[in-house]
Amino acid sequence: MRRLLLLLLVAGIALAIGYPWITGNLSGEEIGSWRVYDRPDSYKPVTVALMAEDAPVRAFVDMQPLQNFIPAEGRMALTSVVTRQGKDVLVKTLNFANAKAANRGSPQGPLVYRDSIGDIDPVQTGEYMFTIGPGDIDGLKVAQVDLVLRKDVMAIDRRAIPAGVALIIVSIFGLIRLRRNRKDDASDTPPPPKWGR
Repeated sequence: MRRLLLLLLVAGIALAIGYPWITGNLSGEEIGSWRVYDRPDSYKPVTVALMAEDAPVRAFVDMQPLQNFIPAEGRMALTSVVTRQGKDVLVKTLNFANAKAANRGSPQGPLVYRDSIGDIDPVQTGEYMFTIGPGDIDGLKVAQVDLVLRKDVMAIDRRAIPAGVALIIVSIFGLIRLRRNRKDDASDTPPPPKWGR
């Protein structure tokens, strides 16, 4: 029973945490990376030609802050707008609240935060303009900002996340009950008789 519950726990973690991260960050094929900001220059819009067969295309922004940066909901680190022929395709403020910092190049390299602008789906063959700009966080100093595009990405099935969380809860509850039952069984066992001389 314990082995089954442990397997359910592993499956729940894979569904709730592993699956969304892998699908969101590693699925598809990278189209390329473009530097949109390099201190002390200003932010530069990037124009990329996309093909209909690239869909869906997922756009990421990698930000390298110069100092300690604490992401938080409700605080806008960067702004992003994707347009095609002057019409907005994606508009999103980036707070990097769910981003995990990674060292670039080496374990001692600079910390880089990644956030997703979103998916372009469907893609109409033509040029898309990606405009990244500063947000409203006072004192945020940024060293570099890169735009990263991936094509043929997988869409995340949102049903998998609550299913994974449910498996985690059920398995943890089962493991706790199993441990308590074992303790109760051990306490019900009478002590061995003591033989006198």
